[in-house]
Amino acid sequence: MTLGMTGTKGGSFTEESILWIKWAAWRRAAHTAGLAAFCMLAVGCARLPVPVQVIHEDQRLLVSVERVGKAEGYTHPITLSAQDIAAILSGFSSLERPATGLLRWFGKPDAPKRVFLEGDIQALAPYLAEGLRAALPDERVAFALYGEGKNPNIERVVTSGWIAVRDPFLHLSVDSLRSLQPRTEARSYYPFYPDLPPASPGYDVYFEPTTFWQQDPEDGTSGVHVRDYLRSAGKPDGG
Repeated sequence: MTLGMTGTKGGSFTEESILWIKWAAWRRAAHTAGLAAFCMLAVGCARLPVPVQVIHEDQRLLVSVERVGKAEGYTHPITLSAQDIAAILSGFSSLERPATGLLRWFGKPDAPKRVFLEGDIQALAPYLAEGLRAALPDERVAFALYGEGKNPNIERVVTSGWIAVRDPFLHLSVDSLRSLQPRTEARSYYPFYPDLPPASPGYDVYFEPTTFWQQDPEDGTSGVHVRDYLRSAGKPDGG
């Protein structure tokens, strides 16, 4: 793995992308922090991630760099090849958290679902690599994968989240996993259309092989030990 600074940020967001990012951030804040915390966010007591650069956008996916509200100590910019990132993405799975503690403790556990399908990996990996090269230490790389819903004019299936590297750990957070969502913030309500499913309370992320899924001492969260994982695949130093 090698580090390298990047040039001036470029790219622009479409109106639909900005609306989707705001809508996703609102759902994330409301269901993570609760109503009280969300009110604090709304009046500026805390900061939501701010999108600062579009890496790539088309009808299928959006990859962007977003600035976080507090110092996380990320070791960006960082260089990983698209092939390395593809290998890492293939090991991730995720499981939606139960809506209540009773379901978590007494409900029948579901099997984790693979986060990225093969087609997703091939589409995402080059742009995630580019995003990590462009991101700064207070930024992370967000992504959203889009699929058509049953009514593609007003809904779509979304897998979204973000990745970041705090050397030697690569972190993945999943905000939605093939979940049904309105196409834009402005189209989140239709009087004669069935309600869309509520936002998930969150997702737990896993990685295989578990040997490389380790606790990051910086903040106690789990991440992939990238250096060890790539060496095990015969790619010393991420090459």
